[in-house]
Amino acid sequence: MATTLEKSIKGVGDQVESLKKRFEDQNHPDTSGARRFDDQGRLVSQWEEEVPHVTRPSVKKNLKILHTNPTGYKPFSEFNSFGDFIRCGFKDKSEVIAKTKKSWGLCKAVQGMSEVVGADGAVAVLPEFHREILTHIYANDIFSRTDNYQVQGNSMTFPTDAETSRKAGSRAGGMRAYWVGEGDPLNGTHPKLGESSLKLKKLAVLVYLTEELINDNGLALESYVNKKVTEEMEFTLGDSIFNGNGVGQPLGVLASGAKVIVPKEGGQAANTILAENILNMWSRMKATSRLNAAWFINQDTEPQLHQMSLGVSTAGGQLVYMPPNGLAEGGYATLMGRPVIPTEFNETLGTEGDIILANLDDYITISKGGVEQAESMHVEFLTDQLALRFIMRVDGKPWEVQPRTPYKGTATQSSFVTLATRA
Repeated sequence: MATTLEKSIKGVGDQVESLKKRFEDQNHPDTSGARRFDDQGRLVSQWEEEVPHVTRPSVKKNLKILHTNPTGYKPFSEFNSFGDFIRCGFKDKSEVIAKTKKSWGLCKAVQGMSEVVGADGAVAVLPEFHREILTHIYANDIFSRTDNYQVQGNSMTFPTDAETSRKAGSRAGGMRAYWVGEGDPLNGTHPKLGESSLKLKKLAVLVYLTEELINDNGLALESYVNKKVTEEMEFTLGDSIFNGNGVGQPLGVLASGAKVIVPKEGGQAANTILAENILNMWSRMKATSRLNAAWFINQDTEPQLHQMSLGVSTAGGQLVYMPPNGLAEGGYATLMGRPVIPTEFNETLGTEGDIILANLDDYITISKGGVEQAESMHVEFLTDQLALRFIMRVDGKPWEVQPRTPYKGTATQSSFVTLATRA
């Protein structure tokens, strides 16, 4: 009597032979027409006997259409060899048809070790780390837009034009030309100068790293730290150019006496920006500063900007805000032909500073070199940490101290224009 093991071996052998014959039939199609294959060698249809129905006395052969590649199943023709088919663990055709009624190819579930479960082998697959650390990208470089000067010492004084008005007798602080007749005496005039002084302020970042992390890490940690320090300094410096109070840091546009504040419209709703606001702001920008001016905005304002229009008779409105024209033009939208630049430093919608029209050529900065880096193992010697220190010395402010009065009219003008709070 055959043992259980022998029976199992014989059963497996019979199944293998049956599958092998089926695979060979696939690659050597029946020429009798009982089976039909597509141009890729996959079985499409075959003639077979129907199971008799109790109400029908006779049964004819009917054509049975097979699903050649239902979702999740792989046909024989897609295997490289019979061995490849066996390794996939396909079940017997009749069993598959009985269970699925859709296909005659189906892979078994994983029977041994795999990457699916940690204990089955997944823990042996080591993760791979890229040497670079993925980071957010921010465009906060406001400093490069300023009028920057390098200093050798720790300060710099700028002689400035003392002009605050374009009225007769006030230009250049007191210069005036006269129309005179023959023999009439001339009246002497002369310009006046002011001065604007800047003294370097210190911007610093300190980073601690353990010696273990430095020695053992496989990442580009040093370049990552340097990059993040540069971004942080760039952010802090950009914020000070707009919002600095001038005490131990640059004097920002919003705290400067040189700015012009445009009032809101009568009856204007809170947290809105109207086309009239934009036109009034533009009219207060010095004509000589318009060419290099830009609109700096908080992104909260963009829905308001997109909806702005000027009423034109009864035929609709004229758009004021022009979004970027795809990739064909610059990446910035425009207002009055000048770029609209979103920053992190503008106030939120409805607060003064949410939209600023500025020409930063009239904002002067001084610096001494770039970012100075130094390191020390002695600062935290007992804790075995390395201290990385980054220093940048810089200062800045608008060089004008007050808005300028025009020759005709009384509405003052400036290189820095803001919109009053709309609460």
